[in-house]
Amino acid sequence: MATLQEQIDSINQRLRGFGIEAIQEVKMTDKGGNVIGQIKYGYRPQYVFDSVNEVLGPENWRYELTREEIFDNQAVAEIRLYVKIDGDWLCKGSHKGQMQIIKGNVGDAQKGAITDAIQKCMSLLSIGSDAYKGLLKNVYQQRTPPSNHPHHSNQPVAPAGEKDLVSTMPKIAGVTFEHRQGMVVAIGEHLFDKKELLKAAGFQWDKTGKAWLKKAA
Repeated sequence: MATLQEQIDSINQRLRGFGIEAIQEVKMTDKGGNVIGQIKYGYRPQYVFDSVNEVLGPENWRYELTREEIFDNQAVAEIRLYVKIDGDWLCKGSHKGQMQIIKGNVGDAQKGAITDAIQKCMSLLSIGSDAYKGLLKNVYQQRTPPSNHPHHSNQPVAPAGEKDLVSTMPKIAGVTFEHRQGMVVAIGEHLFDKKELLKAAGFQWDKTGKAWLKKAA
C-alpha cells in the first residue's frame, strides 16, 4: 500500500501532467479594474480536488469551516483540513482564504474563499507545491497565440532545443519527460516503482520539489 508521501507525489504528478489547462492566473483588482499587488499563477481548484479524490479517495479527506467574515469587497474563510491515516482523522493544519466580491455576489465570494483556504491547507502537505514555488508562471506564459485552425491546441510549445533534449530521454512505460527551467522532469504515475530505471538514466529524487529531476545538458 502506498504511503501518504507517495500518494502526494502521485497527486502532484497528475497535476503536472494536465499542463496548461490546469493553470490559472490569479490577480486582485480594485473597483476600477486595476491590478492590485503581484499576479500569481496557481492550479485550478477542480483539477486539484479531482486529483486528490482519485488518489486519496473522497472519503479520506474533509474540511471544517471554523471562521467566516465578509468585508466591503472581499470574503474571508478559515478552514481546518483533515486526512484519514490508518483509520484515524488527523488535522493537517488550518489556513485562511479570500475572494473578491464582484458585482455584489457575496455567495460566490464565500465559496471562492473556502476553496482558496482548502487549497492553501493542501499546500501544507505539498499538494500543488509547484504553484507556491513559482514554477507555473513559465508554463502558463508558454501558451501559443490563438489560432483559427480547427485543430489548434492551446498547449505550450517548447523550443526546438528543448524538444530534442526530451526526445533523447529513455523510453520508460508510463513515463513522460518535460523540460523546466534547465531541468528535465519525469512525469507519470507510480514513479517509485520505476526508480531504478530513472536512476540509470541519470535522474535524482528531489526531496524539496518531490520530483525526479535531471539537469539539462
